[in-house]
Amino acid sequence: MFTKKGDAAVLAKLADAPAPYREIGERLHRIIRESAPSLEPIVRWGLPFYVKDGKDICYIKPDKDFIAFGFGEVVNPAREEGAHMHPIAWTLTSLDDATEAKIRVLVKKAVARGYQRLATQTADRWRTDHRSLEHAL
Repeated sequence: MFTKKGDAAVLAKLADAPAPYREIGERLHRIIRESAPSLEPIVRWGLPFYVKDGKDICYIKPDKDFIAFGFGEVVNPAREEGAHMHPIAWTLTSLDDATEAKIRVLVKKAVARGYQRLATQTADRWRTDHRSLEHAL
């Protein structure tokens, strides 16, 4: 898995997209970076990803007929309790102000879920380590 890091690498990858989707990709990149500056932009598997502590938060996938934008399943901000299906990606053929606003909300929610999940995993690890230590004593 070859990885390039940074805004320049992601923008260079998005520049390879067909003209109408190149602009959408660049706008998505800007929305993500403004909404979640703590995310690290990388290019992996030929796609722009945005990660936090090595975990995928969201990605952009250019195509010749559309551009796809999606989230890692673990932090999926569109997941609804009790639902049997959960969208994790959307295809975009244009990008208006209302859609930009919705994407900003989804990105912020995904990052918050990522932090919440990381905190839970850290607490679980601590409890497991603590129990193991108590058992050893």
